Amino acid sequence: MNPVFAGFWIRASAHLIDFLIWNLLELAIEYGITWPLNLNTVWQQVISIVATLVIPYLYYVEWPCRKGTTIGKSLFGIRVVDSATGAPMTRRQAVGRLYAYLVSYAVLGCGFLMVAFHPQKRGLHEWISGTHSVRTGRTRVTSASDPTAPLKTDGAH
Repeated sequence: MNPVFAGFWIRASAHLIDFLIWNLLELAIEYGITWPLNLNTVWQQVISIVATLVIPYLYYVEWPCRKGTTIGKSLFGIRVVDSATGAPMTRRQAVGRLYAYLVSYAVLGCGFLMVAFHPQKRGLHEWISGTHSVRTGRTRVTSASDPTAPLKTDGAH
């Protein structure tokens, strides 16, 4: 069966949840270390920079490489897969996807907005990294007469 591609709004919701989670983790680490230790401004900045680099890497690269998805995406039944094979994305693709997020943001978010208009629901970051976001455990109905039969899609959803 061909994959069911995850659409714009569900992915935007998942991305918002992911964004909130990693920002809360980052703040908890920054303030959890600097405040109790009463560190000076220089050390606060060093810890902030390290947290800003390490937390997104762990959350968007290591976690998905082990679990196949982020926490936000898993809540909506979305997995990120290799576009060519449908297999779980590789660590290299996950790193490329993380850096490609920056490109998608840099063009005023239009890289993410591409998902709404592309037939395969791919954003700029997915084109760059060679990945797709697909819905798991989801089938489409072929007709009203047989609501249990899955639809063979052509990938244009």
